[in-house]
Amino acid sequence: MITRHHFALALICSLILFSSFLFTRPIIAFLVCTGTCIGSLLPDIHMSRPKKTGPRTLAWALVQLPRKACAWILYRIYAALELPVTDPTDKRLTHSLPGILFITLSSGLLLLIPAYIISPANTIDGIIFLFGLFLGMIFHLIEDLCTRKGIFPFFPLSQTQIAGSIRPCDHEDHRIRWFHVLHGGVLLILLILDGTGILVPALAFPAGLAGLAICLGIMVYLSDVTVRQASSPGARVQPAAVQGTGRR
Repeated sequence: MITRHHFALALICSLILFSSFLFTRPIIAFLVCTGTCIGSLLPDIHMSRPKKTGPRTLAWALVQLPRKACAWILYRIYAALELPVTDPTDKRLTHSLPGILFITLSSGLLLLIPAYIISPANTIDGIIFLFGLFLGMIFHLIEDLCTRKGIFPFFPLSQTQIAGSIRPCDHEDHRIRWFHVLHGGVLLILLILDGTGILVPALAFPAGLAGLAICLGIMVYLSDVTVRQASSPGARVQPAAVQGTGRR
């Protein structure tokens, strides 16, 4: 998906999950949601610099850390291990679970050490923010596996690809638009239930978790997600199973 889709959907997903915190623990909700929004952008190391200054310029600037540091270090590590990686700008490096874990750990070193030196009390806030950062990258991968290009979740350890049928730039395909409506509708329902006291506090977070699972499950189902296997590192992946019956 494109940058604005990642940002908007990840933000709504984090608000759904932590909707109960908006009224009771707003600082935690703010830290998680901020981290999620930033994390939703970081895997796109292939993002080109915009010709005009705007919101996308800020997104491009945020991506430079994983692009120039994390991806390059990962490339060197994989090369030393003789794994099939030939390009440090290959977006599969950061569109994988090992990639986003490495970005999270690297960000933790950059954030938590200075935070602890300034004040040990800041460490907890830093950890909460990092959780949001990781969550945003998870949402990014889930959103991208719904597209035709998909993701390689264990690259370069495995050439297995997970991909769907969505073309983000296809204006005749309205599924991404409906995903925004779906996510926003679930968030609105949760906020009404929580704000009016209909939803008891003990069930608020489980309800948010269930709402998030429903949104992501429907999104994956309607995207015709398939798992494609490759018999060797250089082989072409082949469809293994169809998980949905949405539009192709």
